[in-house]
Amino acid sequence: MPKQVEQYILEREIGSGQFGKVYKGYNKDNAKDVAVKVVRREILTGKFLELLENEIKVLRACDNINIIKLYDIKKTKHNFYLMLEYCNEGDLGDYLKKKKHLTEDEAVDFLIQILNAFKTLVKNNIMHRDFKLANILKHDGLIKIADFGFSKLLGKDNFANTMLGSPLNMAPEVLDGAKYNNKADIWSIGTVFYEMLFGRPPFVASNLPELAKNVKTKKLEIPRKINNISPICEDLLRTMLVVKPEDRISWEDLFKHKINTYREEKIKKELEDTLKTQDLSLVHNMSKFYINNNKVVENLQDYSKKQEMNEFARKVAQGKKEANKYEGPIYKLKEGPEDAWEEVKVEESPKSFDSKQDESDSETVSKQESLREARIRVVKRNSNRILHERNKYVFLASVAEDCVNKGLGLSEYAAFVLVKKLLIMITNLKSRICEKENMFNLEEWPYYVKTKEFEAIVKYIANEYDVFEVYFNCMYDRIVNLKRVHPKIGTDFIAIVNKDLKKDIDKVFFNVLQEYVMEIAAFVNGGGCKASEEIQAYWLHIDQLLDCVKLDEVFAFEDAKGKQFDFKLFYEEIKNLDEEGLMARVNKKFKEL
Repeated sequence: MPKQVEQYILEREIGSGQFGKVYKGYNKDNAKDVAVKVVRREILTGKFLELLENEIKVLRACDNINIIKLYDIKKTKHNFYLMLEYCNEGDLGDYLKKKKHLTEDEAVDFLIQILNAFKTLVKNNIMHRDFKLANILKHDGLIKIADFGFSKLLGKDNFANTMLGSPLNMAPEVLDGAKYNNKADIWSIGTVFYEMLFGRPPFVASNLPELAKNVKTKKLEIPRKINNISPICEDLLRTMLVVKPEDRISWEDLFKHKINTYREEKIKKELEDTLKTQDLSLVHNMSKFYINNNKVVENLQDYSKKQEMNEFARKVAQGKKEANKYEGPIYKLKEGPEDAWEEVKVEESPKSFDSKQDESDSETVSKQESLREARIRVVKRNSNRILHERNKYVFLASVAEDCVNKGLGLSEYAAFVLVKKLLIMITNLKSRICEKENMFNLEEWPYYVKTKEFEAIVKYIANEYDVFEVYFNCMYDRIVNLKRVHPKIGTDFIAIVNKDLKKDIDKVFFNVLQEYVMEIAAFVNGGGCKASEEIQAYWLHIDQLLDCVKLDEVFAFEDAKGKQFDFKLFYEEIKNLDEEGLMARVNKKFKEL
């Protein structure tokens, strides 16, 4: 029998901290998930009491989408229970272990959310003092800063002197045992950003004295072979990871740094340039804009944060909106569909709680996954599987656009078969999930289709279909307006130049792409392009075309060990390959055809 504290059910132990254990639980009154931090009353004296009171005050003071929420506090004879926001994707430490390192875009996305959280902390004169990957949680793609057990509300002098935190993320002044202010958190954020980008801390050592020495004497290395980051990211790292706090970037300058807006500005400029397009080409270009900025969707946050911009692009692409200028946000962080519930009032201090005992103190909590916990995991996996299929056909669209840009003899024909293939795929996916058909034989399907997450994904796929239908129609018009039929394209191809999405086109799809790959290889090997960058771009194009030929095999949802395919990492890895690496990949794929 699970342990119960008033209306809260404790299901499973998920971690531990300096105060006690942390459990996954839920509120039986509204079925919302919570993380329950259990604090033993017997340790609440002196420093421990001060730290717990600080944590509660900090959580009460910080209303921020990127800071973990404190919902409620309960008490029994032996324990205090802090009912906290539960995050369904674990912490960034575990996430990074699976990925090795993050793409620059993803790392910057997480960093911007981290900085958003610290805007609230700095405004309230709060130091975190233990900022590290393990204290950064993820929930449906949203970053949540957690574990404020070492946090401090700064006094009039704005300094602290207690050595707290994790050594690899500690600022040099903290390692030295000197007085420090909240600039120490800037160093810690810099170390976390570095770890996200390169998969390892910026400075390491076998003991504290050696670490303190390395931090002061070794130059900051930027391992570009791991991740060839932009100058903007490098500049930020070099201004945050400065030994002397007085020379380290200030909070004001950090919040104003170009890292906060450069990706949004790039997208905004691309959108503005697209809107300048005239006549029918606006429809095609707006579809291109949408595809380019939505290549990968892995969770609800990936599409909800760009929802307003995407809705605008979709309506322009359909000709439903007269477009002159877009006034809305590029990104807008939103809570997921399961998250909105009324907070319970939190009392001021542990000292003020009464000592009413709940007899359930004597009950135990399982370490095994509960039915509710299993369903949370299954819901996430099911959503991942549907969105994976979506990411597969968007890959076809990105390759089709590359075909058009290359302008070779077979480029338009290859683009058409790719786009027709993707429209067949999205039509199939949309119709079957709208009918709640379990097309991938997923677990707990009757339960899953009743969730708000499934409802949100169905709506997203249905809306996105409109963009791809417009995109296909543009490609169809291009192909029917060609004045000649390429000699290597036979009657089989002519038979599929229509809007019939029920007829199988796989044979034609394979033949056209194979002929096109041979044409590109002959063009490159025959000296058709001279510049090294251009040659590399063609080899990359061949590589992706060969992936299209074996689409289901290359983009299998899970490998033999159950590891799910990572589209973001896939795009990053091929982007960072040099010409020699690309040629080796292509030659290997040729042999496997």
